[in-house]
Amino acid sequence: MIGRSLTRTDAAAKTTGAAIYPQDVPAPPGCLYLATVRAPVARARLGAIDELPALAVPGVVRVLTARAVRGTNRFGLADPDQPVLVTDRICGASDVVALVVGRTEHAAREGARRVGLDLSIEPPLVDPEHACDPDAPVVHPERQVTGRHPNIVAEQTIIRGEVDDALARAATVVEAEYRTGFVEHAFLAPEAGLAEPGADGRLTLLVATQWPQEDLRQAARALGEPLDALHLVQQTIGGAFGGREDVSLQLLLLLAARAMNAPVRMVWDRAESIRGHGKRHPFRIRHALGADRRGQLVAARVDLLADAGCYASTSAAVLANAMSQACGPYAVPNVEISGRAVYTNNPYTCAFRGFGVNQVTFAMEQQVNKLAHALGIAPEVIRRRNFVRAGGQLATGPKVFDCAGLVATLSAATMRARRRPLPRPRADWRYGRGVASALKNIGCSFGFDDHATARVTVTQDGATVWVGVAEVGQGAETVLVQIAAEALGITPQRVRVEWRDTATAPEAGSASASHQTFVPGNAVRLACEQARRTIQLLGGRRRLPPEGVSATHTFHAPSTDPLGHAAPTRHSYAYAWSACVADVGVDTATGQVRVLRVVNALDAGRVINPKLLEGQVEGGVVMGQGYALQERFAVHAGLPIVAGLAGCNLPTAVEAVPVVETVVIEGAESAGPYGARGIGEITMIPVVPAITAAIHAATGVWVDEIPVVPERMLAELDATRPAGLPRGRRR
Repeated sequence: MIGRSLTRTDAAAKTTGAAIYPQDVPAPPGCLYLATVRAPVARARLGAIDELPALAVPGVVRVLTARAVRGTNRFGLADPDQPVLVTDRICGASDVVALVVGRTEHAAREGARRVGLDLSIEPPLVDPEHACDPDAPVVHPERQVTGRHPNIVAEQTIIRGEVDDALARAATVVEAEYRTGFVEHAFLAPEAGLAEPGADGRLTLLVATQWPQEDLRQAARALGEPLDALHLVQQTIGGAFGGREDVSLQLLLLLAARAMNAPVRMVWDRAESIRGHGKRHPFRIRHALGADRRGQLVAARVDLLADAGCYASTSAAVLANAMSQACGPYAVPNVEISGRAVYTNNPYTCAFRGFGVNQVTFAMEQQVNKLAHALGIAPEVIRRRNFVRAGGQLATGPKVFDCAGLVATLSAATMRARRRPLPRPRADWRYGRGVASALKNIGCSFGFDDHATARVTVTQDGATVWVGVAEVGQGAETVLVQIAAEALGITPQRVRVEWRDTATAPEAGSASASHQTFVPGNAVRLACEQARRTIQLLGGRRRLPPEGVSATHTFHAPSTDPLGHAAPTRHSYAYAWSACVADVGVDTATGQVRVLRVVNALDAGRVINPKLLEGQVEGGVVMGQGYALQERFAVHAGLPIVAGLAGCNLPTAVEAVPVVETVVIEGAESAGPYGARGIGEITMIPVVPAITAAIHAATGVWVDEIPVVPERMLAELDATRPAGLPRGRRR
């Protein structure tokens, strides 16, 4: 079953419209509807809340404020710094001040519009560069911090070797400052859900999420509910990309269901979805990279500043991930990497495909290409010369035990690209080809116990596997069916995977960090192999008892060391490797950049389902294209000024790169299930720097800020154009 492109298990339901998304769940009898009262500004002190105008709306039955919350009223993935409902201080535009409960959705929304708020508006902190100034507003005054500015979410510095001396001796040093911006996840299905109290007092929650058990843990603390009184059933998820790892409306639904002792339903429109969930972290990256005359890297000094926005979410982990991979897949003997994530009153930032690695890879690959250009060395040559070798160390110190995919992916991508000439659809455009390499850690790193539990029962009719993954569109359910079928020696049609219900499906961690194939996949494999051994001892499947044979296994990924460990063996238990070649055309009259072709080569370990992998690559390439050239999430005074997907400037089917070539290197991962690794994020990461390298090849312009929207491209071209030369003419 391994290596076969089996049809996705959810294909029929999704293509026929039979799949039930949270907004499709029918309202049960007596169902009430919720609407949120959002903070109208990014920073203010909250006084009185006037509920009477809302209660006067026909159909409104209650207004819930922070007084209705019985628990801590605080939640958050890493730091419980977010209020379920605001008590006295508004910190960002995602804050919910009150909930209006209505007998109809219209009544609830109309009531929410009429709730009066007594606000003392304060100037928001929006520039992360000034977040740690002595006179900067403190976003969370209640935080007790010793020895550092209260606006610092996380900071760390890693030093190896003698950076000053090495840079002073380097033949060439390139220095630059890189910037990336906010990006919206833009998943197709908005947040929606239903919560319902049972006769036994248990609350059942029907939502789409990436980490169901963690949602319930946060709900229990924040709402003062016993954990065993909460139950979640996952609904079909219309995309996630990291944006559903944080809690959105889950706690609001549970709070209202308990307060009203009735089923409650809520569906966010697109404007509220954009306002209510986190974004990709904007980074400012200051980078100095030195090499000798042969292009051998000798030193790097990297300073990272990440805008965490108004709440911490996963910013500390994103920063650690960025720092650990700030020098890419290269062996750099002398490094100083400093990182800081800071609070502002901007939208909070959270997990997003790549988890901090996209930003630093853009900067590092641009630096490597600039060094190659300055030294007159081909981009492929300088990369091969500096790739980390097996047994070598990455910049922050961990050893790498398996990196054959580095050279293999670069060779495969460049060879495939050379087979075809660079496309030139317009004679008046300029054309260029760029290359970039990347690595991405697999799984949760830095000492986190990344584990999953799976349970299987095998009967004469087939096998049922229970494992609490989240199928977010990546095809995890299909891959787990194939792994189980392989381990049990039966056809995939006889395997069913049950993952939706927390009451029956044991925890398998978050649908993030590209770990679902590796960690839950191993748990499923080992549980099924255990069941198969038991069946063999019984004399085969014909001798199975009526209740079948069951087995349970908890798989723990190999241990890792925290960032900053004095002598780390590994920061991550596995890495994916990739190389990308991009061909672009640039219209120098308008500043428009078109991606014409992308060759994306990756070492995925052994491939479980080739077609699923191909789909991941194509999606990752188009997402990378949008990040590089188009997607600019605008924020003013801490408030999003984008209310719909049209304003997010996503690549449409017309704009998407017309040719994506996928090249797969199958270097088996020794600890992965049947040699598989994980590819959810690596497919996107080298795309941006390959595009920006191609822009330089076409125009001579080094782009240090993304997205490269037409006005930015024109400004860069104008800065390099001789006086008097009109736009659109060749020099």
